[in-house]
Amino acid sequence: MNVYLQRYLGLEEGREFAKPAGFPTLKALERDYIGFLLEVTDQNRAEVSRILAISRSTLYHKIRRYRLGDEGPGRLLA
Repeated sequence: MNVYLQRYLGLEEGREFAKPAGFPTLKALERDYIGFLLEVTDQNRAEVSRILAISRSTLYHKIRRYRLGDEGPGRLLA
C-alpha cells in the first residue's frame, strides 16, 4: 500500500479491511494529496504537476476547484 495512503488512513501495513464506511472519497483524497504536495514542495506548482504527471493548467484548475494555495500553508489540508 502507498505510504501516503497508509498514513492518511491511519493503517498498519497488514491491516484487513472490515467495511468501507469512513473511507474518504476520491475527491477528498485528491484535494488532500495536492495540498500535501504543495506543502512539501514549498508551493512549487511546476514540481507538483510533474509529480502528478498532469499539465500545470490542469493543476491550476484543481487548485482553484479545491481552493488550495491562497488560504495559507496551515489551511492546505483543511
